[in-house]
Amino acid sequence: MRLGWDTKAFIRLLMTSRTYRQDSRVTPEMLERDPENRLLARASRLRLDAEVLRDQALAVGGLLVPDIGGAPVKPYQPVNIWEPVAFGGSNTKNYVQDKGAALYRRSLYTFWKRTAPAPSMSTFDAPARENFCMVRPRSNTPLQALALMNDVQHFEAARAFAERLLLPTRSDAERLAVAFRSATARNPDAGELQLLATALEAHRGQFSRDPEAARRVITNGESKPSDRIPAPEFAAWTMVANLVLNLDETVNRN
Repeated sequence: MRLGWDTKAFIRLLMTSRTYRQDSRVTPEMLERDPENRLLARASRLRLDAEVLRDQALAVGGLLVPDIGGAPVKPYQPVNIWEPVAFGGSNTKNYVQDKGAALYRRSLYTFWKRTAPAPSMSTFDAPARENFCMVRPRSNTPLQALALMNDVQHFEAARAFAERLLLPTRSDAERLAVAFRSATARNPDAGELQLLATALEAHRGQFSRDPEAARRVITNGESKPSDRIPAPEFAAWTMVANLVLNLDETVNRN
């Protein structure tokens, strides 16, 4: 009311306010005084929504297609999800995966079948859309970690992320710092850099001894990997990129 019912100005005021821009750190004293955060002395800490998790991975990997509008798309999905629940004459009896850029549209444009929602969305508590939903629940299950580490869309995003790190000429330390900062929006400390460097060396050793495993790692998904990067090095960085995309700090709002 004070802004003359200017909705745009209200949203700007809200999002630039000190309250909205807080992080989720809390002191023992603050937790004791206000355990439910009714005084808004800190931000809430929560796992990102299903759509945001997918779009974030694609964006960091450089795969996200940001186009606005258009028909819904059918990205990757496990086989035989629609068929068991489809009516005989249904025009959505069979799931036909899209190709090319349609695989990387924002999650907003994913085609939903009410009786068989996208597993990548349901796993992360997206509502089925059969009923109105006031608030999404947030669960924490092993299946979510399994999806973030192994789902073809997320793993392909990690490989594309690794490619973005490798093509410019940089040192390992610079690449690791860029990877960490791209996913978490902050620079890593010395201990975090050392952990990433240790993981990188371990994967390098593994894939140098097993080039076929390296080839399998970098050929996940429909997008084509660069042929300018040796497969063992590419695979090692893909695993590190996957690690960074799976950090607790990456998949949660803090």
